[in-house]
Amino acid sequence: MIIKPYVKPNYETMLITSEANHKDYEIFIAKPLDEPAKDGYGVIYVLDGNGLFETAAEITRLLTRKPKGYPPAIVVGIGYPGGEAFDTVRRTYDLTMPAELANLPKRPNGEPWPAFGGADELLAFFEKELMPAIAQRFVINKQKQALFGHSFGGLFVLHALFTQPTLFSHYIASSASIWWNDYALLKEYESFKADLHSNTLSQLPKTLMIAGGDELDYMVKDSLDLCNSMMSLHLPSFEVSWALLEQEEHVSVISGAISRAVKFLLTTSSDLR
Repeated sequence: MIIKPYVKPNYETMLITSEANHKDYEIFIAKPLDEPAKDGYGVIYVLDGNGLFETAAEITRLLTRKPKGYPPAIVVGIGYPGGEAFDTVRRTYDLTMPAELANLPKRPNGEPWPAFGGADELLAFFEKELMPAIAQRFVINKQKQALFGHSFGGLFVLHALFTQPTLFSHYIASSASIWWNDYALLKEYESFKADLHSNTLSQLPKTLMIAGGDELDYMVKDSLDLCNSMMSLHLPSFEVSWALLEQEEHVSVISGAISRAVKFLLTTSSDLR
């Protein structure tokens, strides 16, 4: 019997100290084994990379297998040094917007909230450091750049959509924590709608919102209400989709949500799946 570590040959990591907030990020990358499509590789950026990167990378590998798979894509996980699947302290800071403590619920463990409100710093890291680094290394399709996040990550995705709608081409929010800071995200949505109606946006992204059927009722309702509102804008170039994954709760919904996200990014108008 020979026992040895199992290592994926196309996985790699890199450590980046962000200029935006001077914090360290461990970046996980799954490189496709196939050559890029004519327009380059699609890229899906996955928040909470320590916990979700490998799931996203393997789902993408399976969905892009030839001869009938989708075009190859790069998976980039944004994580933290240390290896903890979900670094509560770091993710709370990175994935939330500034808030009033009075507008936040008590934490289930009774402990004080860790530092929060660093979402714009993380967005700056994406825009000025991480995305340029990926574009420098790989031939990428700028029309196939997706951001996926779950829970607080879903909140961050919607914040990015409403404040930087042209940074990514596809925004996928799974079980988003829309309740944060007494639903302050909805004020960002109102500003986003005003920009849509004033035609100040040169390029409109595609958006997918996902929830699990067995999640807390308000989590499902919040996501569905916001999604329905975006759909009601009736802008042909602003594509909004909804997926309710039955019999899935807040954790079990993640793998199905990632599968939907990958297909949402890589599907073209000619696909008849």
